[in-house]
Amino acid sequence: MTASKSYPSRGEGFSLIEVVLAIGVFMVTILALIGLLGPALKSVDDVEQTDALVSVVSSINTFLQQSQEIAPGASKFDAIFNAVANDGYATLFIFQSYLDADSTDTELKIGFYAESVGPNALIDSQDFANGGIPQVSGAIYRAVLTPSSVLPSVYRSAVRNATTKVYSLTKNSPLPSVYPEGYFAMEVRIFAEEYREAFVQDLNLGLVELAEVEPIFTYNVAVVR
Repeated sequence: MTASKSYPSRGEGFSLIEVVLAIGVFMVTILALIGLLGPALKSVDDVEQTDALVSVVSSINTFLQQSQEIAPGASKFDAIFNAVANDGYATLFIFQSYLDADSTDTELKIGFYAESVGPNALIDSQDFANGGIPQVSGAIYRAVLTPSSVLPSVYRSAVRNATTKVYSLTKNSPLPSVYPEGYFAMEVRIFAEEYREAFVQDLNLGLVELAEVEPIFTYNVAVVR
C-alpha cells in the first residue's frame, strides 16, 4: 500500500492584506504608547520639580527660624525685620554648591544677599563663581521677602503697590525693638534661575524688575521673637 502525501493548502498562509493590517495595528499600538510616554515623562519631571521646591521652602523656613548664623549674639528677629524694612524687601539665595573645584559632591548654600545680618549668614558673588569657575550645581533659587498682607493694617500699605506688586511697611511701622507684635509676617516669592556668565550682574535685581517675572511659588512665613 502506498502512503499518501499531504500538502498544506494555500488557505493556511497569511494573505498580503492580512499582513498589512497586522503591521498597521502594531504601528498604531506603538504610536499610542509613544503618545503616552510624553505625559508620563512630564509627570516625572513635575514630581522632581515639586520635590525640589518643597526642599527649598523647608530650607528657607529652617534658616529663618533656626539659623545660628543670623545676628549671632543679637536679636535674630530684629535683624530680619530690619533687612526687610530698610529697602522694603530682602533677598535670599538657595542653591547647591560644589565642595571644591575637583569634586562632584555638593552642599546646600543659603543666605541673605547684601544685608546686615551677620557675615556667616550672607551669600556673595564669589559663592556663585570663583575665579571665573562656576560653583553652582543645578538651579539657583531667589527668595524675595516682603511685608505680608497678614500684618496688622496699621503697619502696612492697604493694597499692593501698582508697580512692584507687593505690600510695603508704612511710616507708622516702629523700630523692631518697640514693634508691639510677637511676630513679623513676610510674603516669600521664589524664582528659579540658571547660572550664566551674566548672573552676577542680576544679583541686585529690585522689586520693579522682579515684578515682571512670574515666581514659581509664593507663600507666607512669620518669624517670632
